[in-house]
Amino acid sequence: MDQSTTVLDIDFGMSQLSGNKKLLFTLLGKFTDEYRTLDASLQAHIAKGDFNEAYSLVHTLKGVTGNLGLFALHNASKPVESAFRNEKRVADEYPVFLGLLNETIAAVDALIQEPETEAPSSTQATGAAAEQARKQLLAALKASEFIAQDKLDYWLDAIALPQEKRAAIVDAVDELDYEEAISELENS
Repeated sequence: MDQSTTVLDIDFGMSQLSGNKKLLFTLLGKFTDEYRTLDASLQAHIAKGDFNEAYSLVHTLKGVTGNLGLFALHNASKPVESAFRNEKRVADEYPVFLGLLNETIAAVDALIQEPETEAPSSTQATGAAAEQARKQLLAALKASEFIAQDKLDYWLDAIALPQEKRAAIVDAVDELDYEEAISELENS
């Protein structure tokens, strides 16, 4: 597939951010927030004959879309940017540019809402966090360390034990009965 017509290249976007999907989604969310009203802003500048400001907006958009892997919009912005800068006019390609802007925003909106329904990834992430919290709590208990209440709550929240198990562990830690707390945790 020709990369220049790709509306949203997730792999490229993640490669730009060292594989940080959460950061990519955050930046994509900011992109939609910032550029959802771009057409209205451009129209206002065009009406005032302020093509330098219109150029500046499209130039920034071009850079952002190139870095996030929004290639179709990135490429569609080039003739629009050039017409604003060099000819002080609206490019003939403006309707195509506007269509791709709306299509890109719709694609990003759909993608950003996807993780909420994507159970496997969030379950895996939660599972990893729970396992890490369990290991840290066990290590602290086995070392008979003092465990501050907020730290204990943090670990127990991450592990997400049933309420009765959680209460038993909290009671054992409060009584400094770490052997009992270890037993409850290992048998959960």
